[in-house]
Amino acid sequence: MIASCIEGRLRLRHPALTDATLLREVAEQVAALPGITGVEANPRTGSLLVTHDESIATADLVAMAEQYAASHAATGATVPAKPARDGKMANVAKIKRRTQKIGLATCMAGAVATGLADTKAAHLVFGLGLAGFAAWHLTMYRRRFLA
Repeated sequence: MIASCIEGRLRLRHPALTDATLLREVAEQVAALPGITGVEANPRTGSLLVTHDESIATADLVAMAEQYAASHAATGATVPAKPARDGKMANVAKIKRRTQKIGLATCMAGAVATGLADTKAAHLVFGLGLAGFAAWHLTMYRRRFLA
């Protein structure tokens, strides 16, 4: 439930918070508490970032969060199930990742070897291949890089 906790800042993370309606409700309740200076909700990650001033102790917020989680569990509310990933799509993604890794490693090794052998044309080809695989890798993982 508690992902990180430092003075003035508390991040809560729970699979149930991926439900946007529940997350909005929790964020509104937390924002109404005295001493809370900010609340940031992210349904994609199921997290809630709470910033607060010195008038409220972090330990008190942690206790309130645990109490709210216990009452939420006691009501029988369930965590929304994640959709099952199609096995065929998982294999395609696995093949793409493997191809990227092998391509990046091969082009890097080729660029180094041809650079040491002082063959400029081959070095250029491997360098361009490396740039291409790196661009493919960056576009595939752009959401992680920009998050």
